[in-house]
Amino acid sequence: MQRPIPWLWIAALSVLLLAPGLAGRLFVDVLEGITLLLVFGPLVLAGAGFLAWQWFKRRVINCPVCGTPSVGSPVCPACGADLSGVSPAASSAKPETKASDAVVDVQVTDITGDK
Repeated sequence: MQRPIPWLWIAALSVLLLAPGLAGRLFVDVLEGITLLLVFGPLVLAGAGFLAWQWFKRRVINCPVCGTPSVGSPVCPACGADLSGVSPAASSAKPETKASDAVVDVQVTDITGDK
């Protein structure tokens, strides 16, 4: 059994859209607001998430003993080292030696045995 087409609702919505009065303008304004929310809402949430991540990243302290990252703890949760003197900027500082300048010594050892 097929549902009848709701001509009454279609007519009421078309009158609201075509009417130059307050009801038509209010309906269009609400529709515009919902559309803007759907379009710009995710962009605003992404921006807020990025700012929160930057804020969080600045407050992470890496333990100088074991390297475990922690936030706002005076003692390392993994090894128990004192973190009160370590600053977040110093714990995330880049190493002074570049990886391209590092030397890796490789020694070849025969593991096949005597043949």
